[in-house]
Amino acid sequence: MAAVALPARVVYDFEGQADNNELTVYEHELITVVCEDVGEGWVEAVKENGEQGLVPASYIDYEQYEPPGGAEWDNPPPPPPVDNGAQYAQHEPAGVQFEGHAPPGGENEWSDEDSDDDHTSRQTRHSLSADNEGGHQSRSNTMKKSMNRFTPYVKSGAEDFILGKDKEQIADADTITIVCPNNIDLCWQPNQIITVEITEPIKKQKFKGMKSFMSYHITPSTTNLTVERRYKQFDWFHDRLTEKFPCFIIPPLPEKAVVGKYQQTFIEFRREKLELWLNRIGRHPIISHCNVTNHFLKCHEEKNWKEGKRKAEADKTARSGFFMTVKCDGPLPDPLSSERYVASFSTFSKKMENTLDKLVKQNEDYANKMTGGIKHMYSKYGQIYKELGELYDTGPLNGSKPVNVAIIGTGRCYQEISEVYENQPRFDAHILSESVREYQGMLGSVPDMLHVHKGAAQKVKDYTQREGEKDAEEEANVLQRYSTISAAVMSEINHFHTDRNKDFNVMMRSFLENQISFHKTILQKLEHSLSQYPDPSCLE
Repeated sequence: MAAVALPARVVYDFEGQADNNELTVYEHELITVVCEDVGEGWVEAVKENGEQGLVPASYIDYEQYEPPGGAEWDNPPPPPPVDNGAQYAQHEPAGVQFEGHAPPGGENEWSDEDSDDDHTSRQTRHSLSADNEGGHQSRSNTMKKSMNRFTPYVKSGAEDFILGKDKEQIADADTITIVCPNNIDLCWQPNQIITVEITEPIKKQKFKGMKSFMSYHITPSTTNLTVERRYKQFDWFHDRLTEKFPCFIIPPLPEKAVVGKYQQTFIEFRREKLELWLNRIGRHPIISHCNVTNHFLKCHEEKNWKEGKRKAEADKTARSGFFMTVKCDGPLPDPLSSERYVASFSTFSKKMENTLDKLVKQNEDYANKMTGGIKHMYSKYGQIYKELGELYDTGPLNGSKPVNVAIIGTGRCYQEISEVYENQPRFDAHILSESVREYQGMLGSVPDMLHVHKGAAQKVKDYTQREGEKDAEEEANVLQRYSTISAAVMSEINHFHTDRNKDFNVMMRSFLENQISFHKTILQKLEHSLSQYPDPSCLE
């Protein structure tokens, strides 16, 4: 690494992580860059107080600096990297803090050797105002909202598709088919479900130990061959899916940790969540078998990974190209019925989100009572019964020994029941809440999908209501392309409902089975305690 001594100004706040040898710096602060070729978008710098460490190269400026109170920037620096990934609330492991994620140079600047947790999105000041604008309201641990100034409709490429601007020729292999098996509901053509197992998270290092990251072993059911992936690659995969499928409900990744990311509890927590996320992807009939998913799950060689990465980022079937691939095996929905259907789902999703919020809160209240007040109540009962039995045992016996022993046993019984209450939320409420939170995360992606359809509908209205001479054939084509977008949105909605129906059936059955087991355990303990008391006739 070449030694240098270049003065630079910090243009964005950066909260460094000490365990990764990173330096915390603030906007307008003067630093000295002592090594520019650390690699992967990082430089080594020294602060005026002598602190030394790594800083993202895109967060500093070597150019002439104008102070905040002086003239405006002649060449203003680019905005900080934008994190468009949605994130969702979790049942957090103790001692772990979560934060968003984005590479320091923007998405296209991170190399395949970038670490996963060694740099985070530094948007504290820049994103607060945008983060509070519109959309679904955030909940605890917040859903990350897009900071892009363009609407989901514009970003999706739906406008270009509606107006027939996309002329790409689509290969038969890229065709996505919508079917209508019951002549009522549109749905994606069924496909093989892929299951995924993630094992053996391993902490690795680079830059001679200056950087650390976790590597996950992923084994898909389609190959039974294991590949290694880092969180950064999961992040890239998620970004590609949201770009490729503009009207799909893509579940968000689990949040990244700022503190405690190498604790064993967090490593296992993230492994479980990433496995859950991949299996959700594997159940989608279209996403599970697309090229980018195959690349993520199957690619072994670094050279092939880079080639596949570049190919995925240049995918012509993404955005507007996606709608070009959609073919409906049957009649397309008419505009009026599709608008009603999508509007109905909009109402449903908002009510579902509100109800799930209530359920999570109720589960929290339930868990707090089970591990707090109820547990302590039974524990106190147990102590009192134990003291009572021991007290009676000090008095004249007169044949009371069996009763005294039984009362002491009841005390032990109630203390055991208090422990059962304390442990029970781990087997029902917490598990149910984690499953519900996954759906809260998916519901956070619904507004973008709805905006795509709403924008397409408005574009059609603008086109058909415009003044001047109209081309009847082109107008018919515009309506047909809108119906294609509607069919895709309706198919995705129906896939969501199908998964929801199956998942909540499993979730509620598991919850009730654990509740039944819980109450049976208490019943058995009480029955055993009762059996220790002699029959009343024996005491006469």
